[in-house]
Amino acid sequence: MSNRLAFWIAVLVLLAGAFLRFYQLSSLPPGLNEAEIVDARISETVRQGRPEIFFRVGDHGREGTYPVLLASFTTTVGGGVLTTRLLSVFAGMLAMAAVYALGKRLYGAPSGLAALALMAVSMLPIVLSRAAVAESLTPFLTAMTILLLSRAYPIFGKPQTGESTVTFAMLGSLLGLSFYITPAAFTNALTAAIFIAYLLITRQHLTRRTLSHTWFALVLLIVIVTPYLIASLQNPGVSGAARVFDNTITTPIQAAIAGISGIFFVGDSNPLWNLPERPLLDLVSGMLMVVGLAVSIRGWRQPRFMLVLIALAMTAPPALLSSTSPNFLRMASLLPLLMVLFGLGVTALYRSLHSGEARMVAAVALTGLVIFNIQWTMRDLYGNWPAEEDVQAAYNSRIGAFARYLDDTVADYPTVICSETLRPPQSPTQLTDPQLLALMMHNQSAPLRYADCRAAIVFPEGGDAAQAVFLSGETIESANPLVQGWLARGTPVEYAAIPEGSVIRFDVERVLADTVGAFTTTAPASFAPESPGGKEVVAMPVRFGGNITLLGYVRDWTETLFPGEVFSVPTYWRIDGTVPQDLRLFTHLQSDPAAMPVAQTDTLDVLPNTLQPRDVVLQVTNIMLPWTIPDGSYSLSVGAYEDNLDVRLSVYDGDYERGNRLFIGEVTVGNS
Repeated sequence: MSNRLAFWIAVLVLLAGAFLRFYQLSSLPPGLNEAEIVDARISETVRQGRPEIFFRVGDHGREGTYPVLLASFTTTVGGGVLTTRLLSVFAGMLAMAAVYALGKRLYGAPSGLAALALMAVSMLPIVLSRAAVAESLTPFLTAMTILLLSRAYPIFGKPQTGESTVTFAMLGSLLGLSFYITPAAFTNALTAAIFIAYLLITRQHLTRRTLSHTWFALVLLIVIVTPYLIASLQNPGVSGAARVFDNTITTPIQAAIAGISGIFFVGDSNPLWNLPERPLLDLVSGMLMVVGLAVSIRGWRQPRFMLVLIALAMTAPPALLSSTSPNFLRMASLLPLLMVLFGLGVTALYRSLHSGEARMVAAVALTGLVIFNIQWTMRDLYGNWPAEEDVQAAYNSRIGAFARYLDDTVADYPTVICSETLRPPQSPTQLTDPQLLALMMHNQSAPLRYADCRAAIVFPEGGDAAQAVFLSGETIESANPLVQGWLARGTPVEYAAIPEGSVIRFDVERVLADTVGAFTTTAPASFAPESPGGKEVVAMPVRFGGNITLLGYVRDWTETLFPGEVFSVPTYWRIDGTVPQDLRLFTHLQSDPAAMPVAQTDTLDVLPNTLQPRDVVLQVTNIMLPWTIPDGSYSLSVGAYEDNLDVRLSVYDGDYERGNRLFIGEVTVGNS
């Protein structure tokens, strides 16, 4: 086969591999899994100017270089599921090219093409190319390390000619930088060291120039890896050396058997990286790989065969010896070796056939094997795998579907996200649904509003056409009855993969304007007695500091309330500009304006930093009367304050300050 023909076939196979990796990239997998979220969060830490060699994640560590690359990439092209995965797709494409170049270098163009074809259409390499994790770079690092070794040293039993300082510089740099990406760097470095030792022991044709360049690559490696070694000594528990092997394994022989079986028969059951129990290779490809391994063992005296055997001996134990073996994520570093051995097996079998008819049949059979793998992968990858409930749960598919929907619609419809988890929990290892949504959306600048619709709602732009999205699995029935009343004026939206009734589009601008206009007569209020000018009646609306205006309230409580009873105070507020990010609203019940409150609620069930000018906020505040509250009449006052400073916002009458609270009526309490 001519080099020109091999080149164009390789280009076609690479294009096919690119299609399989890019097709439905934004929706398959259906969201981000926990490992991807961890790397994405670390990349945000890096973006804030806090890079580290290692980051502690639970009881383990995580190298910091991949998050640096991810932060740089997403800063350039934007965030979201698609762009977060693009870096891994490009790494997968480079891995395919490196596998082809390696197979061609060691065993000829046909071997390289066969290895490339299997790498292009197998499910695990494609899944890794769609995963925003550091392990997605491992196949490329392994393949490139072996390729550079094959180019730097004599592998054909004769002195190396045309060797280049650049090759050795690339080898030393790649080995050194790999330590900052994944623990697979340890096995790659061992492969290089043992292979060079093998060349020296077997007295291969190593020129002084080659030995001099070897020392140059070693010095370069030491210089690059020194900060890593220092950091490892300071934090041995999180260093890569502690993660090369699975420290929790108790049955290494059983794990090795399970790992080898996972290549041929029953694969990884983890839905994150595989259709549960699908083998890594089909049985025919696996047998051809075994043939390639047998050929390598038979030719072990030749460096081109021994190089792959050494790499396999160094890479296989950490990949196979896992407490959850077969563990396909740990097998990522094995992929280039398995593909190259497959290519060698195909070539050896083809060359063993002497008749033209037999070789033609073999070529057709190989083409059929590739076609079988394509349809097998497409059926499982695009059909069976995403349909698994475990896959959908592991990849947060519900939030992923909302992210895709909002990317399509948020430019046309101002959006309110209804979620019961507005603010981050205390544990830094967890993200709320709104945070996950922000991580998965491509439109990072979309002006989303967030509200806990059990007690509040935002009417964007004064009630103009908008939509409410119930993010956390709720529907309109979970909202406050008053909020339900407003949303019931809208229309549910149907969208693929989004639960029915979870999106409501509404346009209440006219009704809201009529409601607010009626407050001038139905919502009496007065300034506080201690304010300049005293207790004076004022008509709605009333302007507060912090760019908010009280439009009015609804007297939603009965004439007489009883101890232990809960009553609601719905208030409507207009946003006039940028509001304090720690804005809170208070509602106090007092027997006397000068007395301490006998009951109070301080809350704001929307995220203030997401509010825009002209937005109207409906806040339903619930107050529980104490069981020991005496009979009598009580005053109800409302206001706002900045939570961090504990400073109340002023109330204004025109341009004049009139205290920092507003009285909006009385509550009568009785015991019978």
